[in-house]
Amino acid sequence: MKCIHEFILQPAAPKCYNQPMPDDAASRSQHASVCFHCGECCTRYQVLLEQPEMQQIAAFLGITLEKLKSGYTDPRWPVPGKFLLKHRDNGGCIFLIHRGKEALCSIHVAKPRACRDWSPGISRKECSQGLSRVWGLAANENGEMCGLAEDKAAFAAYLKTITSEED
Repeated sequence: MKCIHEFILQPAAPKCYNQPMPDDAASRSQHASVCFHCGECCTRYQVLLEQPEMQQIAAFLGITLEKLKSGYTDPRWPVPGKFLLKHRDNGGCIFLIHRGKEALCSIHVAKPRACRDWSPGISRKECSQGLSRVWGLAANENGEMCGLAEDKAAFAAYLKTITSEED
């Protein structure tokens, strides 16, 4: 039986997830696993934006800042100068799109810092629940993949496609 960390982790052991994440990207990548695009984090959390991020996203979308504020942020947020991205009726971020089993960010190149700083890991409840929801798989406390053989094979094949895209 293959272990989940053979599929997901790059090169650190799972115990690293409980340690604070380093500030620099090179160190962070040693502790992070590959995001398998389940969309769980994008569905559970509303992203807080500050003005510079708002300007970056508006520029990427080719719209005015006012249009971004009125169409893409949650009007219930009461803090001046800070904004929350709206969620769709299905609960996902307004910029989350689904393509088959994948949940992708439609503003990936301009995504907010909170999204860029998210560190996926199978020990995160969001990621393990996404693995279960999307792939019908789970990892036990030893990191062993649990589920049907065909689901494990499909997930392993999918991970090869996304890790080759990231290289």
